[in-house]
Amino acid sequence: MSGIPVARVFGIEIRVQVAWVLVLALIGYIAVTELGIVQPGLDPAVGWVLGGIVAIGFFLSSTAHDLTHALVARRSGIPVTAIAVTFFGGATPLDPAADNPRDELAIAASGPLASLAIGGVLGIVAVLIGAGGGAALGTTAAAFGVLSVLNLLLGGVNLLPAYPLDGGRIVRAIGWRRGGSIQAGSRVAARVGRLCGFAAIGVGFVVMVGDELTNGAMVAISGWFLVLSARSITERLKTDALIGGLHVQDAMEPGSVSIGPGLTVDTFASQLLDDESPMTAVPVVSDDAVVGVLGVREVRRLQRARWPTTRVEEVMAKPPRLIFLATGDSLASAVERLQRAGLDGLPVLDGGSLVGMLTRRSVGRLLHERGILTPEGRAAG
Repeated sequence: MSGIPVARVFGIEIRVQVAWVLVLALIGYIAVTELGIVQPGLDPAVGWVLGGIVAIGFFLSSTAHDLTHALVARRSGIPVTAIAVTFFGGATPLDPAADNPRDELAIAASGPLASLAIGGVLGIVAVLIGAGGGAALGTTAAAFGVLSVLNLLLGGVNLLPAYPLDGGRIVRAIGWRRGGSIQAGSRVAARVGRLCGFAAIGVGFVVMVGDELTNGAMVAISGWFLVLSARSITERLKTDALIGGLHVQDAMEPGSVSIGPGLTVDTFASQLLDDESPMTAVPVVSDDAVVGVLGVREVRRLQRARWPTTRVEEVMAKPPRLIFLATGDSLASAVERLQRAGLDGLPVLDGGSLVGMLTRRSVGRLLHERGILTPEGRAAG
């Protein structure tokens, strides 16, 4: 999922995950703890109010981070209609991506630089307020200080050269420019990310030996995730090399059946969930325009008892999460977009008209037929 829409800024829809509630609660608690250290006699109610303000400030700062990515992408001519606000980095289905290394580098670097700039300004404000003296000003300065540190961490962590962090995208863009292809850049990003991951694991074990078991374990686990991410890039590169000459029209399911948004889910749910059915995702069409997609994942998220009373338009995937493909698009690029969207299928248009669906199953079937993948789903050879 790509979050819940909460606002629109500069024509860009802002979407957030429900998990942000937990993140903001944690940020608020950290802020209250730090303020209590600075002002031991601080009224608890005042502390929690300030903690809440810091939490909201961090959310707004994170939004500014991702919004900067989007605005720089727009300046590069890349259409962006929505963003998904993340915690400390990571790719989302709505992340803007460029088709050349220069723009990709600018987009990737813009977010961390914005966070570092915000953190620096807040730090200066904290110092200036604190210089005024007095308990009230000291508490206010401390609140700005906490928010400054959080933004500096947000910018610094995202600059780590490991994909899917912004730093990993920067490394990929540099490798792309030097190697002449995004595949070359991805290989560089995978190698650097793997090294960063193993380095983090090593640091984590050192910290654990130093009697900081919890912190060390968290660092080591983060490093392991970076190693796994690097491995996934390597595996994707192998598959991309095998299907590099194929296009969406080679793998799509032509002439896909469509349904209307006003139908209830039970009308089509059983057919989608049937293992013998050739369909795993069906386009939703209204007035000859594709407005959404209903797939196996959307149906399984809904309780069976609600099928007869829930309309397709209430649960279908729709833009901006839903992406449209063209018949001539590279299959490797389309598969990546399909995976990032987290859907079972994407509609394929030709001149604005629906001509088929590219689904995970149709891609797998093509790869098996051509001997590119083994029955176990691994790259052949």
